[in-house]
Amino acid sequence: MANRPVTNPVITLLKAPTPKSVQGGGKSAKGIKESLEQKRNSLSKKVKKIHDSDLENYTFGGVTHLLAKMDDDALSPSWTPSDLFDSKSESRIISPAYQGFLIEISRASLPTLYKQIKNSTNINDQVDISRIASIDIFDESETLRGSSIEELWTSMPNDGGPKPINVWLKPFKNKAARKGLITKIKGLLKERSFAFGHPEFDSSPDPSITHHDALEDVIENYLVDGYADFSLYISTRDDLERLVSSGAVYRIEAAPNISVSHNPGTGKEPSPKLVSIDSPTVVIIDGGVNASSYLHLEKMSLNPLVPFTDANIIHGNKVASLVCHAHAWNNNRRLPSLDCTYISAQVICKDSAPKTPNHDQLIRYLEEVAKLTSEHAKVWNLSFNTVASLSTKDEVSRLGHRINKIARKYGILPVISAGNNYHNPHTGTLCPPADCESSLTISGRVFNLISKKPGKKCSLSLKGPAPAGMKKPDLAWYSELRVLGGKTEKGTSFSTPLVSSLAAHTFANIKNPTPDLVKALLINRGEIFSHNNELGWGTPWQDEQLPWHCPLGSVTLAWTSKLQPGFYYYWNDIPIPPEMIDNGKFIGTVALTAVLKPLISESVGENYFSSRLQVALQAISKSGSTINLAGNMKEDKEKEAIARAELSKWSPVRNHYKSHSGTGVTGTSMKLCARIFTRDLYQFDMSHHSELPPQEVAFVLTLRAPDGSESIYDSAVSAMKSEIESAVVNQDIHVS
Repeated sequence: MANRPVTNPVITLLKAPTPKSVQGGGKSAKGIKESLEQKRNSLSKKVKKIHDSDLENYTFGGVTHLLAKMDDDALSPSWTPSDLFDSKSESRIISPAYQGFLIEISRASLPTLYKQIKNSTNINDQVDISRIASIDIFDESETLRGSSIEELWTSMPNDGGPKPINVWLKPFKNKAARKGLITKIKGLLKERSFAFGHPEFDSSPDPSITHHDALEDVIENYLVDGYADFSLYISTRDDLERLVSSGAVYRIEAAPNISVSHNPGTGKEPSPKLVSIDSPTVVIIDGGVNASSYLHLEKMSLNPLVPFTDANIIHGNKVASLVCHAHAWNNNRRLPSLDCTYISAQVICKDSAPKTPNHDQLIRYLEEVAKLTSEHAKVWNLSFNTVASLSTKDEVSRLGHRINKIARKYGILPVISAGNNYHNPHTGTLCPPADCESSLTISGRVFNLISKKPGKKCSLSLKGPAPAGMKKPDLAWYSELRVLGGKTEKGTSFSTPLVSSLAAHTFANIKNPTPDLVKALLINRGEIFSHNNELGWGTPWQDEQLPWHCPLGSVTLAWTSKLQPGFYYYWNDIPIPPEMIDNGKFIGTVALTAVLKPLISESVGENYFSSRLQVALQAISKSGSTINLAGNMKEDKEKEAIARAELSKWSPVRNHYKSHSGTGVTGTSMKLCARIFTRDLYQFDMSHHSELPPQEVAFVLTLRAPDGSESIYDSAVSAMKSEIESAVVNQDIHVS
């Protein structure tokens, strides 16, 4: 008893799951709608009209794009029209597109598609035909998402200078089409009215890298991959119109500059000398750090993207002071006493700077930062946002998408501010890159004077949701804090470092950490049990309990696993602690968090995610049926529109919380069930989910005794001792 640690470590579950194969369904005559003949007539007329039109502007190497949109009741992956658009009609689906599917077809094959729609007796073809709402050429109106050149132009900053945009080229599988499109776009982009960015911002954090050719990068990437996106400056409305009317562009979004935000503590300013240089490290992507008192805590020096004369050093210094020791600056707030060191990436300009890097230059620089620092630090703090809202509510921003790709490639957890209301006064929803899938997106909270804990949403903070069914923000914390200089500042820039430092310490304290496992642990610790568009799942630190320790009266299991799509996986025979059984009924609380590392689409639309996860903790009821103790496994049962809207079906974060006052169960064990589903695999040149490798998932399961009984930890550990180990570095499991 004397050797028992003060805290109980989180437990790693070592038990292997049992897979169970799933019998696939498929299309059948039952799926043919009564509207088949009407659809044959209307769709064939549309294809004939397209064939009779002048398609020269939209045709490259003899190949063009169609956009097939589906009926509202045909949005699930089961109804993907992959049978109609195949070799029989000399066409193929190449990507989910804006509200539909992008079809690649030879100009000469349009009559074949017409005949297929008009006459096919194949059952699967008829299912597809009866469920397609429309077929159109992918023209300028689709590129502009139903908007107009004038509306897009006026939505951009009116500061008198060239306007920054992000551009996606139309994707092609056909190599001749790729070459034809590149020939056209290359000629257009070489004109003087277009620019790829100010050359002084082409610098790398590695000073040995000195040259970059943006246009050659675009050409090389497109010819190899069949898709490309890039940043561009345009000078006039006519330039924008020429770009759109080229027929080569899939999507355009405004790419405005990134911007940062603007008594919690009293007494003498804290000394950074008290921070150990062995503390975990956070990469601060901001305006740089030059405060002499903090320079000894910088673990690596990077070549800056922006010069000191233009950098927002003041903001960078303030953020660094919170990353390093927010608790010391804010001694009148309950905050974890955690210290950090840092690596500074100087990328943010002050508002008065005459020029700023564009998104391409920022993304290239961040890729190099990741290469140089990912062995030393796994958490990035990004306390900045663009100064405009997302282009559409359904499509992920280029900045969010590209930061996500960097993070996934190098095993990094980005912690990103949600943004403040002056970033987006029109809709009040979060601004890029807060829509980064792999990130923890952080909003702000006020200090509740009565409870002395985090309270309601900060009035400055932007809110969710995010595109593609993502639940954002993830977490929230104090956004009004004392910073370097002794002043109080307010904004999501300052709530973000609180989570960054906690995440860095979580990485340092758990065995075999992954970004998703750390993310899942922090979300699991939030006190809001149903996602809130203002506060996410709340604040990840309660009652002095660090995420890698189990709060009194609870036990937490955390582990990662790789699951093959197309199977149910069961972690069977998980003992129910006796503290959660009362007269044969299950009592207490279950918090189940799972984070999938998803397949993502380069089309960055509403079908951004090509894989998803369902998960539930289950038991056997008194009647012998399977019941869910947390999670409902209904996502694949509900209609697609309902499942997306009400169950966030395609969100890669699954966070289920349920409190039980007396649920009838049989026996003393439970099981965890999980399954991976996929869609749109054609874009990865796959026809079946069996071609995919196993998909990585992080799981965190917390069981809480209804009366807070401390014995629940010992009970769980004793029952599972051969199947568990401590998840915490240098801390063993002890049972009294």
